[in-house]
Amino acid sequence: MNVRAARLTTNALAGACGLLLLLVIAQYAGLGRGYHWSADGEGDGEAARAPVGAIDQKPVQMPPFSSFAAIEAHPLFNEDREPTPVDASGGDEAAPPPSPLNVALTGVILDEKNHVRIAMLQDKARNESIALKVGMPLEGDQASWTLVDVQPRSVVFRNSANETSEIELETAVAPPPKAGRPTRPAAKPAGNQGKAESTAPGGDLAKRIEERRRQMREDAERLRKGRKPAPPPKR
Repeated sequence: MNVRAARLTTNALAGACGLLLLLVIAQYAGLGRGYHWSADGEGDGEAARAPVGAIDQKPVQMPPFSSFAAIEAHPLFNEDREPTPVDASGGDEAAPPPSPLNVALTGVILDEKNHVRIAMLQDKARNESIALKVGMPLEGDQASWTLVDVQPRSVVFRNSANETSEIELETAVAPPPKAGRPTRPAAKPAGNQGKAESTAPGGDLAKRIEERRRQMREDAERLRKGRKPAPPPKR
């Protein structure tokens, strides 16, 4: 600390001591002796006769709301002191409509003994196979749709707008031929080549059906254990 700083500090302390000394002298001279607590019964009115601390025992009563009419008509925090206009729509943006349901029902699993109802679906929007239990929602853009019922040949979904949609089971049965145009039986090729060609499609279809049933059983077992179904095999 240099000499100048020490001198300033000394002058400041000396000034504070002088101020305290003047206060002590004024107190001894009688400053403030004219004020005291009034005794009970002194003064005028009911407030003077009330004991000290009686105000704290009375409940606080707010004035009526009509007393603040001027403040409501001219808000303090508005620059123009005019009321804020209220939007008729409530100021909330309209919620977007739910996405349309875009799935196909490929199979169902009904286990009444264990109260299990599972729907095997093909999500056309995401191009993947999924399995849902009653009460489970779809994923992605169709997450607003929830499975609410499973029947032997149909399922029912409900969206966030409380709209329902029923999806029927799709089968791979070929449509019958049109009436009036009889079909001619194809000529049966000779030799083993014709036999192999006629039986190959049926064998492939049976194999696909068996693979699909096996996958449905595995997906149902995974859902019972709380796991997601396995993705469909790539073809």
